[in-house]
Amino acid sequence: MEGSSIKALASLLLGLVVGFSLASKCIMPRSREMHKTVHRTSGGHCVFDKEERTQKDISGGLLLQPQDKELLTAVNNVPRTSNFIFIGVMTAQKYLKNRATAAHRTWAQTVPGRVQFFSSEGSDTSLPLPVVPLKNVDDSYPPQKKSFMMLKYMHDHYLDQYEWFMRVDDDIYIQTERLESFLRSLNSSRAVLLGQTGTGAQNELGTLALEPGENFCMGGPGVVMSREVLRQMAPHIGQCLREMHTHHEDVELGRCVRRFAGVQCVWSYEMQQLFYQNYEPGNKGFIQDLSNSKLYNAITLHPNKSPPHQYRLHSYMLGRKISELHHRTIRLHREILRMSNLTNAEPCREDLQPGATACFKDLRPRQRQDVREWDFFTGAHLYPSADWYQPRRALCGPLKAALDDIILQVMETLNANGKARDYVVDFKRILYGYHRVEAPHGAEYILDLLLLYRRLKGASVPVHVRRHAYLLQAFSRTLFREESNIKFTQLEDKTDQVSGPITYVHKSLGRLSPFRLSDSSSDFRHGLATVNILVPLSGRYEVFIRFMDNFEKVCLASKQPVKLLVLLFSAENDVESERGGAECFRYTELVSEYHRKYPWADIAVQPVAGPFSRGRALHVGSSHFSNNSLLFFCDVDLLFRADFLKRCRHNAILGEQAYFPVIFSQFDPKVMDRGRARDNQYVFTTKTGLWRHHGFGIVCVYKVDLVRAGGFDISIQGWGLEDVDLFNKLIRTGTRVFRSADPGIVHMHHPVVCDPQLDAERYKMCLGSRASSYADTLHLAQLWLEKNQQDFHWTNITQTHVD
Repeated sequence: MEGSSIKALASLLLGLVVGFSLASKCIMPRSREMHKTVHRTSGGHCVFDKEERTQKDISGGLLLQPQDKELLTAVNNVPRTSNFIFIGVMTAQKYLKNRATAAHRTWAQTVPGRVQFFSSEGSDTSLPLPVVPLKNVDDSYPPQKKSFMMLKYMHDHYLDQYEWFMRVDDDIYIQTERLESFLRSLNSSRAVLLGQTGTGAQNELGTLALEPGENFCMGGPGVVMSREVLRQMAPHIGQCLREMHTHHEDVELGRCVRRFAGVQCVWSYEMQQLFYQNYEPGNKGFIQDLSNSKLYNAITLHPNKSPPHQYRLHSYMLGRKISELHHRTIRLHREILRMSNLTNAEPCREDLQPGATACFKDLRPRQRQDVREWDFFTGAHLYPSADWYQPRRALCGPLKAALDDIILQVMETLNANGKARDYVVDFKRILYGYHRVEAPHGAEYILDLLLLYRRLKGASVPVHVRRHAYLLQAFSRTLFREESNIKFTQLEDKTDQVSGPITYVHKSLGRLSPFRLSDSSSDFRHGLATVNILVPLSGRYEVFIRFMDNFEKVCLASKQPVKLLVLLFSAENDVESERGGAECFRYTELVSEYHRKYPWADIAVQPVAGPFSRGRALHVGSSHFSNNSLLFFCDVDLLFRADFLKRCRHNAILGEQAYFPVIFSQFDPKVMDRGRARDNQYVFTTKTGLWRHHGFGIVCVYKVDLVRAGGFDISIQGWGLEDVDLFNKLIRTGTRVFRSADPGIVHMHHPVVCDPQLDAERYKMCLGSRASSYADTLHLAQLWLEKNQQDFHWTNITQTHVD
């Protein structure tokens, strides 16, 4: 006994020695090699000083969060399985080139398995799509036979190659990563049928031959079945086709599975969220509201029948993925920075700013002017604290997009553990909120949210609650991108041609002063569209001198490809009169001086008879240009820079879009500046002027779009409305209108004269425009108080003595 015990102990010791020896030679070097790989990938040379840290330490949460485990998979070169799921897409011959192609180019590219499109017999297989034409199957509706024969094809060819099988339509969108993650949490060896559970529409109750407690998976959002379900059901497909009770393909599929596989669609509230069917009012066959949090959390989205909307949805999902990866990068930077602080190691420079944790405590203003005021907003309107001219305005697009993104993140945070707690939280609306941007920290939000708490199990009444959210959206580090070798391509048939020379004859002097707008061959910058500037003018010679001085500095001195046409009304409304001709001569003589100084310049003066009418002047002026000419309707009171001309070219698109810049209009310098001249006219503050959001007179548009819209209404005389009329015409004819506050153009202040003979509507508009041109509301109030303070004080004293 003792000998055998000693021998057993010796064998045990020998085995331990051999085991440790093998481990030291085979396992430990591999562990160190794996550690070095992660070390380099994470930028670890700035974080870790010891190479002895093991893979277990890293994957245990010190560096990577649970959601970052796929990073370790990529580092360790572990390939994803490609035989996980087979997706059969039901389509038809007429949809192969549009819907099926859109699905193949978007979500089908990232499926962890195979995707094939099943169509009728004789379908075109020459397209770059994996098309399977099913024998003895046509494209008739309802597609019951097509659906069952597609499943039989899956069973006969791929049953043992894939764990899961899915039946979808060609107007579906699938988030393949979420689909794989969800299915890997389930046991594919069991009989499982997944989808959005249905029992029929309200008007179909009792007509689908369903027993109490029976259901089916709705076909639109997709149906997923395990290999075991397909194995048990497929041999009986012929019998299921012969014994159908309805015309609904998804109802009969559910009945066949329930009859021969013994399972039915899973009863679960979560399935309605994962397999999303768009029931929104006004559904036009595609998903419109991309900011809906239900879309982002879903696995399948249905319907999306239009290929452009399919591509649009795919682009949005890719953008969301970029945001996720960027956020994950920031979390890793923060973890690296925290590890550096714990190990007393010097952090990398690139980890300092993105790794800094956002905190409200960092926002400590030291002076009153450092405090940024809050802007108040409701669900539809914004009340900016610093804008006295427009105290209420509609929520702008960027702020709405930011709020949608913030709400999405807030709801994801609230529902992160909702399944474990047996409830979900639905967002209803924002009751009100506050917003400000505090550079360089970020954007701050205070939101009053109306939420709906809903239990997942059991009968309960949803509860509406209000919650406050205090949020800080921190700024990350600034990214600089340098673009070089920008090429401007010259578009064909966009050259500017004129119908002929524009000539002004001055009879009193008995001589001819010709000015000709030359053709495009005189352009100085090939590849840039020529901007044809049209300026209506009546009197105001000193203002015209200022305009020409600015035109020389911006356009002539730098040889900008522009042409100037001045549409001149005489003071006497008659160019044949001696006084009218003499006044017109002043303008033509001034233009002649510029023409002598710049012989290549395209400057012309066109006389216009009759009383001043801006619409008629621009109508006459635009008639001298071809349909492919870019027109800039300008005023003599404007000053502009070269950057505005660049935006004029880029934002006006031939046959598609017109550019209506929002002009900054200066206040009366006599009121705001006490008559002092300003050194810089391009200062945009609430004390220098206001943005004319409701002004539409300045526009860059191609002649062809102007003609298609019907041009100006030349019957409008006097002040206003001709610009609003053109704006509405362009919209009605399908021309896209682009508006933006443009810092490259300024409207200089001038007195506004309102003719009492105008109709009531235009006279009221004119008075409002004149009143808003003096100063901002706060400054006018201060002036009134200063002027009336002495009288007001004396009135109070007198009243006191009388009492």
